[in-house]
Amino acid sequence: MAARKIYGVSSKYDFGTWDHVVYVFENKDSAEKWLNTEEYDFRERELMTKTAAIKLAGRKAVENAVAC
Repeated sequence: MAARKIYGVSSKYDFGTWDHVVYVFENKDSAEKWLNTEEYDFRERELMTKTAAIKLAGRKAVENAVAC
């Protein structure tokens, strides 16, 4: 059985709307490293399942996730 992928969503509230960027990770170590890397523009970052990422960011954003 293949390892389950981990999805990271970076969200920023900008002028009344949320903008989401989705990343996909093959392992927990790289996902945790990404999660703990600071961005200086007040983004929120979360790790989640594919289903949760779709609910938050939308199916199109998940299908176009940036591979890390």
